Amino acid sequence: MGKFMLFLLLGAFSLVFFQAEARICVACKMFINGRCVDGEGKCTMEEGGSCAIRDIYVFKPRGGFFYNHTVLECSKPCKASKESYFHLKISSFCCRSQDFCNSYKRKISNKYAN
Repeated sequence: MGKFMLFLLLGAFSLVFFQAEARICVACKMFINGRCVDGEGKCTMEEGGSCAIRDIYVFKPRGGFFYNHTVLECSKPCKASKESYFHLKISSFCCRSQDFCNSYKRKISNKYAN
């Protein structure tokens, strides 16, 4: 019986330990002007994943690409990048350093920087 209790305690300890290692990220489907306007919450980063910030820029015929909104999420995989699609550009940033590392603190440049 003593071995069973020891095994049970070790299992509970490892469950608590591994859950403590999981990172929590900010989640928001549409973040505009310093606040979440759709889908506010949080998510838990999967193993091998990251917290992500994705700035979305849309093309306007008079002037080029302009900032539209930001998406905050958990992402697997996540890769810092600048992607271009015909009328859309997405600038992505990934982090794993601490809980809520994707809290939005960056200053938005209205024009898309190439």
